[in-house]
Amino acid sequence: MRFASGLSALLWATFLGLGLSVLAVDKSCTLHHGGKYYDLNPLKTNKDYEFETPGGHPFYLNVCRRVTTDPWSPGLPDSADIAGLVRKDHHDFAIGVVNTTLEMRDTGLMLHLSGGSPCPAEDNLYGSSAIRFLCDTSVYGSGKPVVISQWPEDDEQACQYTLEWRTHFACPTGESGLMSGIVVSSVITLMILFMIFIVASTLYNRFVLRKRGFDQLTKLSKDHLLELMSFCMDLCLSLVDNIRSTSYTWAGSGPRNMNTASHHWSSRDEERAMMAADPLEDYTAHDQELQDTHVWGGDAAERQDSASMQL
Repeated sequence: MRFASGLSALLWATFLGLGLSVLAVDKSCTLHHGGKYYDLNPLKTNKDYEFETPGGHPFYLNVCRRVTTDPWSPGLPDSADIAGLVRKDHHDFAIGVVNTTLEMRDTGLMLHLSGGSPCPAEDNLYGSSAIRFLCDTSVYGSGKPVVISQWPEDDEQACQYTLEWRTHFACPTGESGLMSGIVVSSVITLMILFMIFIVASTLYNRFVLRKRGFDQLTKLSKDHLLELMSFCMDLCLSLVDNIRSTSYTWAGSGPRNMNTASHHWSSRDEERAMMAADPLEDYTAHDQELQDTHVWGGDAAERQDSASMQL
């Protein structure tokens, strides 16, 4: 009963800790600021947002994930997570790689992208962009980004962009509470425990009960669960007993002194006690020695008398 209550308390403590940890760490593309919570994950899409630059070149952009449009010679490795690109006349220009960290500025919610394609007219300068998200509840759906400035102004030479995106998803929203975090962590923990139960049950059936074939598979029953728990408890208690006996053996092999409280003898006292003779044993041994002497003496006298008579 104590074990069950202790296990229950441990599980609840685990669930609560996992729930708090879920809330303590911000998810990607979310932000806590001024007591408000912002979440741009709903803007993720399987199809890129398409719009145009001031010069009429196609612009492809996604949020908090790489674009789904295949880039055409962007000057970056194929493994690069390109967040947006401009389809220019002779190649695609990446405006930056994926970034999931939001910032709050005076002008609104900001997302900065950097590490894009090399700028055509500048050395050691790479494509970058700044996307400003504005809360607009009048915009139905996700809205659409707009290029408000680029540098340089020429479309073929431009490598830095400033975009503005009006959407109701940029407005503060409710955050999942403590209970939802506990529920999620509880479900994950229960799944892990269930997997452990499946593995332990199969091993128990095969190596302890010596079952084979389909008989060694896990049985989802209360009796089997109690039997497995009892075996695990016995195994744990056996391991604890072995550890204790080993520790006692190690402790006994060290120096020992006389313990006046428990009346244990030290090794030196034991040696003295073994070497000391018992007075009763000494008297017995002495009497036996005298008897042997008298017998030997009597035999000698008889042999001498026999010899005299023969003469």
